[in-house]
Amino acid sequence: MTTYLKGDLVLVSKEEVTTTCIILTSRFQITTNTKQSFYYSYCIDDGLFGLVYEKEIIALVAKSFAPDFEFHSELFETDYSYYADLYEQFAYFPSFWVSDDEDDDE
Repeated sequence: MTTYLKGDLVLVSKEEVTTTCIILTSRFQITTNTKQSFYYSYCIDDGLFGLVYEKEIIALVAKSFAPDFEFHSELFETDYSYYADLYEQFAYFPSFWVSDDEDDDE
């Protein structure tokens, strides 16, 4: 199994369409099945950014083709403090034992 790196130029086949893409990120693995792994990439042929699944990559065209390729995407600039706030405000873990303080309130 080949692992592609940022800047690698790969040949991608989606059924009847074949195109070349530059890998922009490390591999994202969403399951233990490596066929479901994907990379964020830039398609040279149509100038679009998007996801390329590992199973769609049919060949490595050039290693380190564009390792310094710059791109801007809000997808990778997520501020995770929002999720920390949600966790703090809405996480609920009931206690199995009643504390002494709770007995005094009754």
